[in-house]
Amino acid sequence: MVAHRILAAAIGLWSIGVSAANIGIMPVGASLAQGRDRAAITVTNQGQEGVVMQVDTVAWTQENGEDRYLPTRDLLVNPPLFTLKAGRSQVLRIGLRQPPTGEREIAYRLILREVPQVAPTPSADAAAAGQVQVLLQMRLPVYVEPARPEPGRRWQARWTGDGRLDLTLDNTGNVHLVVGELKLRPAEAAPDSAPLATVKASTSVLPGQSRTWPLQPGTAAPGQRYMLEVTTDRGPYHVALDPALP
Repeated sequence: MVAHRILAAAIGLWSIGVSAANIGIMPVGASLAQGRDRAAITVTNQGQEGVVMQVDTVAWTQENGEDRYLPTRDLLVNPPLFTLKAGRSQVLRIGLRQPPTGEREIAYRLILREVPQVAPTPSADAAAAGQVQVLLQMRLPVYVEPARPEPGRRWQARWTGDGRLDLTLDNTGNVHLVVGELKLRPAEAAPDSAPLATVKASTSVLPGQSRTWPLQPGTAAPGQRYMLEVTTDRGPYHVALDPALP
């Protein structure tokens, strides 16, 4: 079992030397549904010093490819504030205040923040040493599935005037899709051949939303057909592409 490790979220990162908590998370999110409205996440302090963590809940939506967050009371989190000694773990218990309804998945995020234990007092010596306190912040997804999950996706490809290939995913289903990696190859190429272009995406696309990734295929040219290898949280698959001309 491998914990998801996030070393620092750069809040005010304007110095060479930094200090931040080292926190492990397992699992890195939660999925709730009707009849499964409780979940648990374990937070482990992998650092050498104690840390105080605060948990806030936000509703998560997307608009024009941008994430939007609003505070919400839909989720219950216990405990919302806790102290972790070095090497110790804390179990966060997550639940819904109301049973899930609706035909489309609802998304939330838990915002885990490191709480400063002592108010920073910058000194000339610290500034000279280039040391700054950097507070850890993590955003963990919480998905509430509909009664009948129906994944759906539609890909479009279009050349731009400067030789770039834009790949657009429309999430036509009622549940999210996390795109991990994209690999573009000529249609006739072997599946294990070197790709013309690769994108490390790690992007969540919520139901009804779209996301575009620009690729620079290099030797590729308009008029050719391609095969796109897509890695997602629901498994890998291939898409035949016949890109539109600019």
